[in-house]
Amino acid sequence: MYALVAVVIVVIVAAVVGAYVLMNNGGTVNVKGATSLQYNADVSYQGATPVVFTWNAKNVDATNMVLRIDLMGGESGNYTYIMDNGAQTAWASSNGTWTNVSGDFTNQWNTWVGTGKQWTLNLNALETNWSGKGECTYTTPSGNSVVKIYNIVINPTLADSLFQPNT
Repeated sequence: MYALVAVVIVVIVAAVVGAYVLMNNGGTVNVKGATSLQYNADVSYQGATPVVFTWNAKNVDATNMVLRIDLMGGESGNYTYIMDNGAQTAWASSNGTWTNVSGDFTNQWNTWVGTGKQWTLNLNALETNWSGKGECTYTTPSGNSVVKIYNIVINPTLADSLFQPNT
């Protein structure tokens, strides 16, 4: 009888310790399972001054994902891209002037999303290297850029208007 009680206590303690470790140890986070995602990324190409990106997405990694990318290009200008994979629409803004680029949707989407593209590289880095706290830094497969991802929020409430051009 005492042996059975001891076994039950050991199992309960192991379950509690295991749950604590999984929630607090810096393991990976299921970013691709998020319904929405928001983060900033500083991308430094060959050691140059980083370019700052702000990424917002709804329906992450789904066929109806909507994506907004704000690029603070400094002297080169500020750019925003809004793409809706479900509706196959895309908008681009250069310094506040919006252009409907939906006729070139596939090219626009494939520039940012897909194997080896920035959105996918960032998502994979978060999925494999981010603990759920702080930032995540990685070097792109080409070795030319270092990307620091920070201000990461999983499942934020993102207004639909965020994914509409300000025309």
